[in-house]
Amino acid sequence: METMAWMIFAGLVALGAQPAVLPPETEGSPATTTEPAPTATATTTTTAPATTAPATSADAEPAAAEPSPPPETTEPPRTYPRLVLAAGPMLGPHAIGNQQCLAEEARCEKKGSFLGAGANLELRARLYRPLYLSLRGVAVANASPNDPIYSGLVGGGVGLGAYGRRIFGRAEYLLVHALGDDRFEPPFAEGKVARDEWGNHAGMVSVGFRQPLPKGLALELWAGPMFGPRSVRRVPQVEPDERVLVTFMLGLNLAWDAWN
Repeated sequence: METMAWMIFAGLVALGAQPAVLPPETEGSPATTTEPAPTATATTTTTAPATTAPATSADAEPAAAEPSPPPETTEPPRTYPRLVLAAGPMLGPHAIGNQQCLAEEARCEKKGSFLGAGANLELRARLYRPLYLSLRGVAVANASPNDPIYSGLVGGGVGLGAYGRRIFGRAEYLLVHALGDDRFEPPFAEGKVARDEWGNHAGMVSVGFRQPLPKGLALELWAGPMFGPRSVRRVPQVEPDERVLVTFMLGLNLAWDAWN
């Protein structure tokens, strides 16, 4: 038995020692090496469902565009011309006159009044920035319908004023002279037996508004009280009435910057 076991063991060893027999290669054909194909790994991508935001009023309606602010309009800087010439119509001065009423006749009469209507001419020169020295000439006719005294008035004056771009103010001294006859007919009388004698000195304070125009022009509306001249009204059988006329002046001038 032992001899047979050794023989079987020796046969098995002899069989394991023989080389493996491979099939013959075809001459001229290159050896091919077969590599195992890569195993495709399936990748599963899980996509999260999109979350839809709730619609808001801002999404439903487009936002209204805010209106753009209007462009700022800047006025050109104020200039102070060296010489300004202005002229235009004016009203004043005025005198009320004498009024008398008769109760038994139920009527009144007013006589000896004055209402100036005419024109003025002004020349002003710059002293320092808005401060100007002015010269003024005045010529008015008496437009009163109530038995007027004097036919008109002429005068000239000098003043000092401050002139801004839109507003101005000034004070002036005027030397005036009344034209024509100073006699008038008193109420309920016959003939020009009364007189009103005017002096020659007056003062005026006025303020105004300026509207600049192209080409160095401007409209100037001005008004103010005039103090004077002195008046002495003499009516027969009545004490003389001495007073200083306080009247109102009004004018509209077109001004031109003659020298910048």
